[in-house]
Amino acid sequence: MRDILLAVRDTAAAKGVKFADARGVTTERTYISRQDGRADRMSKQQSQGIGVRVLKGGSWGFAVTNVVTRDSALGCLDEAISAASLTTPKVDVELAKAPAIEAVARSEYEKDPREISSQVKMDVLRAHESEALRVAGSKAANTIVTLSDSVTRTLVCNTDGTVVDHEQVRVNIACRLVAAEGGVRQSAYEIKARVAGWEAIEAVEPDELSVLAATKALRLLSARKAPAGVFPVVLHPTVVGVFIHEAFGHNAEADLVLAGESILEGKLQSLVASPLVNVVDDATLPKLWGSYDYDSEGLPAARRQIIKDGVLVGFMHNLESAGRMGVEPNGSGRADGYAARPIVRMSNTIMEAGETPVEEMIAGIDHGILMEDGRWGYVFCQKGQYTLNAGGGRMIRNGELAEPVRDVCMVGMVLETLHNVDAVSREFELAWGGGTCGKNGQGMPVSGGGPFVRVADMVVGGQDS
Repeated sequence: MRDILLAVRDTAAAKGVKFADARGVTTERTYISRQDGRADRMSKQQSQGIGVRVLKGGSWGFAVTNVVTRDSALGCLDEAISAASLTTPKVDVELAKAPAIEAVARSEYEKDPREISSQVKMDVLRAHESEALRVAGSKAANTIVTLSDSVTRTLVCNTDGTVVDHEQVRVNIACRLVAAEGGVRQSAYEIKARVAGWEAIEAVEPDELSVLAATKALRLLSARKAPAGVFPVVLHPTVVGVFIHEAFGHNAEADLVLAGESILEGKLQSLVASPLVNVVDDATLPKLWGSYDYDSEGLPAARRQIIKDGVLVGFMHNLESAGRMGVEPNGSGRADGYAARPIVRMSNTIMEAGETPVEEMIAGIDHGILMEDGRWGYVFCQKGQYTLNAGGGRMIRNGELAEPVRDVCMVGMVLETLHNVDAVSREFELAWGGGTCGKNGQGMPVSGGGPFVRVADMVVGGQDS
C-alpha cells in the first residue's frame, strides 16, 4: 500500500494542489460475547481502504475507495480535486506548518490477539460470567460479558513530505450485570481496556471485572434513591473523568471554538476555573485506551495543557484549526477509519492531582454526597449546560461517609462548576476502561481520569425513597 500512497502524493504535487494527503487503513477485528450463560455472538471482520484529501483553492475535497490499487487511488485523487474545485469556501483554509515526518510505530505487546483461538477467548468469558453469577446468585436477572480485539495499521503520506506507518493493537473485556429484587432492578458495568496484546486480557481477574460488577449491582439494590437539592459533592475520579471529557473537553476542541460552538470562544488566557484546576489531554500515556503514537494527519501524539492553575492556556488542534489560530498543531487530528476525515478529537482527558487528602475533603462536609461510578454525560457546548449520571454514591453526614445511594445525577453550567471547585485530592486514578467518543458520526477510543474533586455547591437530581 505504501507505493500506492506515494504515487498519489507525487501525482497530487505534480497537479499543483496546495496540500494533499493519502491515508491507507487496514483493520482486523474480533468480537465475542456471552449472555445469560450461553454463547451469544462471535464475529471477525477485516477492512481496508484509502482516503484521499486535497486542499485546493481554499477548499477541501475528499474521496475514498475500498479497492486498494494504484488506479483506484489515483481516481480518488481526481475526485477529491474535482470536489475541492466545485466548493466555494466559507473561510479560506490555511494549514499550520508542520515538519516532514518519516516514522514507523508499532504497539508494544507480548501476545498477538489474532493468534488466540476463539475457543480460548470464549473460555475466558465463561470464567468471568461464572464468577459474576456465583456472587449474584438468584438476584442475577441478566449478564452480558464481551471481549474484543483489533489490529489497525494506518499509513499517512502527504505533500509536505510526511510518511508515517502506524500500527495499534487494542484489547478490551467487559461485563454488565443486572440484579433484581422486589421489583427493583439495578445494573453495573465494568470494562478493562488497553493498547496492548492478549496478555492484558490474561491479567484481568474476575474480582476486578465481573465480580466487581456483580457486587456493585447488588449494593445498588439496597441503596436508597439519591435526594434532590443543592449539596456540596465529592466526585470520584471516574466521575471527574466523565465530567472533564463530556462537559469540558468538547468545548476545548479548536474546531468547535472556531465554529462559534464553544463556551471557551474568546477566553484564551482567561480564568475559567478555580486556581486548583489543571486539565490536560495526553495521548502519550502508555497503554491507555485513548493513546496513540501518531494522529491521522501523521503528527506525533502530544501532551496538551488545556487549563493551568484555572487559566485556559490552549486547545486541541489539527492542522487546519492550528493554521487558522496561528499556533502549532498538537496531534489531535483523528479519523475513524479510511472513509472519515481527520477532525479535532480528544484522547485521554485528565484533571491533574492536587494536594488535599480525600479524607480531609470529606471531613469538611456536614451534609453532602460522594458521587461514584461515573457513567455518562451530555453537554450543550454553545450553552455550557451539562448533565452527568453516576451509578451510585454515598451520603456524607457530619464529615463521614454514610449510607449508599443510587440514581445520582448532577446538572449545571460547566464554567460555574469549575469555578466552584474548592478541593482537589492528591489521590489520583487513571481510567483503565475503554470509552468511545462520538462526534460528527465518528467514534474514537478515549479515556481519562483524575483525582477526587470537591465542588462547593452542586445541583443533584434524584428523590428520596
